Amino acid sequence: MATQTNRLAKAIAPKLGRKLGTRLKNSHSSVNAPVRESQRDAANKDAEAPEQTNSSESRIVPPAENAGLGHCSDAKHAFGAPSNKSEGDSITEIDFAELKDGTLVELVEDPKNPSGTCLAVWKDGEVRFVDRLEQDGQVLVPVSRKDEVLARLRLPCAVSRYESVQVLLCRLESLISQCVAVEETYLSVLADFVLSTWFVDRFEIAPYLSVVGLPQSGKTTLLKVLSLVCRRSLLIADITLASFYQACTRFLPTMLIDEAGSIRSNRALRHILRSGATRDVLAVRRNRTFHSFGAKVISWLEPPDDTALSSRCVLIPMFESKSTALARADEPEVQELAAQLQAQLLRFRFENYKRVKPAPVPRDEHLRPRTRDLLLALTAAHTDVQRSQRLLKFFESGQGVQTEPLDPVPNAVLRALFSMVHLHEDFNSIWVSDLTQQVNVFLELEGEKLRLPPRKVGAVLTSLGFSSRTRTNSGWVLSLTRRDAEKLHQLTASYGVDRAMRSFRGISPDKCPLCRAAGLDKKGPALAPEGTTTLKVNLRKELNP
Repeated sequence: MATQTNRLAKAIAPKLGRKLGTRLKNSHSSVNAPVRESQRDAANKDAEAPEQTNSSESRIVPPAENAGLGHCSDAKHAFGAPSNKSEGDSITEIDFAELKDGTLVELVEDPKNPSGTCLAVWKDGEVRFVDRLEQDGQVLVPVSRKDEVLARLRLPCAVSRYESVQVLLCRLESLISQCVAVEETYLSVLADFVLSTWFVDRFEIAPYLSVVGLPQSGKTTLLKVLSLVCRRSLLIADITLASFYQACTRFLPTMLIDEAGSIRSNRALRHILRSGATRDVLAVRRNRTFHSFGAKVISWLEPPDDTALSSRCVLIPMFESKSTALARADEPEVQELAAQLQAQLLRFRFENYKRVKPAPVPRDEHLRPRTRDLLLALTAAHTDVQRSQRLLKFFESGQGVQTEPLDPVPNAVLRALFSMVHLHEDFNSIWVSDLTQQVNVFLELEGEKLRLPPRKVGAVLTSLGFSSRTRTNSGWVLSLTRRDAEKLHQLTASYGVDRAMRSFRGISPDKCPLCRAAGLDKKGPALAPEGTTTLKVNLRKELNP
């Protein structure tokens, strides 16, 4: 899937090694050009004094692409606006803003002081770094890094040009593959995820990655590499629920959670993660609202016993590698290349922020809703048709997202109803008592000791969306319309209740038009060919002859 991509990546980003530092020095898209002494003096008259994080005078370090642009004392001067200051202007700390005139303001690391912050102001294709921005009677200043969470967030410190989004994605794939042993199938998914994190605030659904593998399989290394290039990454091993809410609400970071299964209050954490995939799902604490929305990468020793959470994640399996050619995430060359990529990703965000919006991918209607949401989030930023189609095929193959199976009770009800509607071509109603008998037969065949009364079967039918029932002197009758029959076939296809197709007598799925429309007439990879038997082996007998 990534053959063409890998060839392009090799041509763009050579293997990391001793020559990488020289290559970066000669790159046309260096993170920051050296600042001349005259510029530094103009930006800060008192260079000997301790530098404050948020001062009334801006410290401007033009990136290489803007060399020759003069410094400015604030953003008004940068764009030629009047410099009259009002004593009554209120001061507001921000981390991002889209102003009325189309200007974008982003919190970045101070290029001259890594422990400080400043604002990158983007307008009409030009960028300035300022400490304050006067706009509509307000003075906007960057959030101070005195905040413990912000002090740990990785922020870009420059804005650099890039060749194209395809080249940018290839360079991301190259960086990941040179540090982590991951299958080619997943490289493009990881690069798409990184790019999507720079636009999560434009999405209704946030993408998740679930990284699963045994100890020493490279899970932590992958999280470290992703943290170098994702927007506002925060790599954590443990966190309180209150801190989780506060960090997401304040900064919308990309959370990278290592060994999530070992975190205290794991059940509550999984609840927060489930709700955090959707925008505007709020938590209320002491008359204050919080959210956990944002892109996340979660590593586990094994997938969580939580099908609802797993269905919101793209699965990335990891395996131990013996390769000695992999670069370490903390090597200076890797750090410098990652900083360069972050600077290019920030420019890409500035240039495309107002354009990026999830859009349907052709033929994505066959995916489950949550899988489709992941597809749209991962493809929204690059709009590369061929790349989007490769990702669609990846999800269609079943590798990307774990299916969300039904519990035994609704599974038995669905199977029984599916079987009974195929007994006659002209069905329109079914006795709930007859359906209950068939449900209990399926439960017995599955080895379940539970038996259901008609009242419980009725409740499950309602949860499945079949609520048109009428009470008669002989009992309850379930009425089914053509639309109900279509819905039943769609549910059967979505939840993989394929064993029902071989466990009933009546109309064959090959002859049922609704089965053909839902794809139930096709033999999926999980179904054994007809006529085959499953071999049963007694291992105790084999191991102890």
